[in-house]
Amino acid sequence: MASNGRRLKNSESSLILQLKEGLSDWILMLPTSKAAFYWLIVIVGSFIHDFVPLPHSYFSNKKNSLNLYFVKFCWGWTFAVLFAFITSTSFIYSSCNLSAMLRHLCRLIVGTFGWYFWVNIFNYIEEVTGVCEGEESLTTKSNCHHEGYHWVGFDTSGHAFLLIYSALVISEEIHVKQWWDPHGRLNLFLRPLIDLIFFSSSLLLLLWEFMLVITSVYFHPVQEKAVGALVALFTWKITYRVWYKNELSPGLPWQPTKSLWLSVFSHESLRYRTSSSCLT
Repeated sequence: MASNGRRLKNSESSLILQLKEGLSDWILMLPTSKAAFYWLIVIVGSFIHDFVPLPHSYFSNKKNSLNLYFVKFCWGWTFAVLFAFITSTSFIYSSCNLSAMLRHLCRLIVGTFGWYFWVNIFNYIEEVTGVCEGEESLTTKSNCHHEGYHWVGFDTSGHAFLLIYSALVISEEIHVKQWWDPHGRLNLFLRPLIDLIFFSSSLLLLLWEFMLVITSVYFHPVQEKAVGALVALFTWKITYRVWYKNELSPGLPWQPTKSLWLSVFSHESLRYRTSSSCLT
């Protein structure tokens, strides 16, 4: 009986370990692979929405708590966790260089501009393509809603845009976690904090991905979701895959160069770099 109990316990531990490793692999998956997966979610979810409608549920109600308190403030949540993550991690890999830290944080300013720009463009498109259903003499969306009518225009899915864009930005930024050497003195000092912020960022990433599935299967016609998704993919691509590779940009999240593989990630070298530049 005792040996059976030990085998069962070992089996459960092994399963939990495999689940943790699988979840870690998913969270740190290459953003390019995730981008393709998000597009697939939108297409498959739209097919379900249009041809195999799901029954109403808690999540099909726009007033569900996840939508009200998280998705509606999607970029705000993303900005908050990434500000903490980029600040703490760049403090280490830039050897406490303030200007380098600020340069990395500028990616969040670019992301905020992208969010603000596209959301306003979406609103403008809905305004110029729409009519007031029930009272066509009302020519603006605000007046239409004020009078109690419904404005019908091309309503690009802001949720599809924000959820995909935020998820891809988080995926890009937290990727530096895989390069950590846990032995440096400064890294050991900050590691609990960074692990906590990484965990929070990972939970937020999973939440955005879950809500993308909900958006895809319950809301918006396929063309409105597709446009929102394509704009998100375009904005991510033009920044992280094109502009950030240019010197006149905030730059990419930190990655070890080939020449640093042997030096930066050796125990002695990283300990020397962090202790000599930050802790003396």
